[in-house]
Amino acid sequence: MKPVLVIGDLNADLILTGLSGHPRYGREVLVHGCQLTLGGSGGILACGLARLGHRVQFLGKIGQDSTGDVVLGMMRRRGVDVSGVARDPKVGTGIAVAFTQTDDRALVSYLGTVATTTLRDVAVDSWSRYSHLHMTSPFLQFGLRNQFPRLLRRAKREGLSTSIDPGWDPRERWDLESIYPWVDVLFVNEGEARALTGKRKPKDAALDLSERVRIVVVKTGPKGAVAASSGVILSVPSHPVDPVDTTGAGDTFDAGFLHAWLRSQPLEEALALGCACGALSTLRRGGYDGQPTSAEAYRLMKRKR
Repeated sequence: MKPVLVIGDLNADLILTGLSGHPRYGREVLVHGCQLTLGGSGGILACGLARLGHRVQFLGKIGQDSTGDVVLGMMRRRGVDVSGVARDPKVGTGIAVAFTQTDDRALVSYLGTVATTTLRDVAVDSWSRYSHLHMTSPFLQFGLRNQFPRLLRRAKREGLSTSIDPGWDPRERWDLESIYPWVDVLFVNEGEARALTGKRKPKDAALDLSERVRIVVVKTGPKGAVAASSGVILSVPSHPVDPVDTTGAGDTFDAGFLHAWLRSQPLEEALALGCACGALSTLRRGGYDGQPTSAEAYRLMKRKR
């Protein structure tokens, strides 16, 4: 299979656990754990696919700084081709500070190069080299936002399948109408699905979105995931684990789903593998260290069956 091309956000995550209280100006609170690791929806997805055995090339931009060196080093060790990643000597690599509990998290983000990435930074030399294009975070990549339809349309016309995980919109505008026609698989979580459609139930939101996108996947965390395609709804429960940190679990879910879907596996199988990959990723802090191999993910699925 040809490589998967990922165009998206790449930054560092600073994971803080065991917060002793709510941070307030003029006060100091302590944490029990601290870890600097790879972040960004696109970066985590790319590493998840590589961990599952795919060839993956990533295009994006980071700073010409030590934080960027750490991030690129982690991606290279995972086997992701980052030879096309742009380095900016003037704008620093983004950092997201995550205050995490086992079932939820709060984020404070410095976007840095995520916000300044432009079409020039993600130039594709030859679309025919790739089998699939996955894009992430149009609401954070301000310099690239208006180019998402163009890139997805070009990929479709060149014969690639496409997917996108838009993530949360901090400005809460939720305008994806120009993107929908060129997307084969749309990944959203429960809150994002509600914001995009106004529907409270994930199944209703998935059906609503499936009128504009071929396949819609709504990730519902510990409840599992639902998908809608051509008016048909599928639902898969989660795999019970004792989570340590949910950072990046949704992106690792996306990797698991695409791993099966790109191999023409049934939609239900893709959902189940996504749930397995997402669940296993929560057993380690951050979105990188807990990403499973294909064998590990299928072993969890077999135990449940």
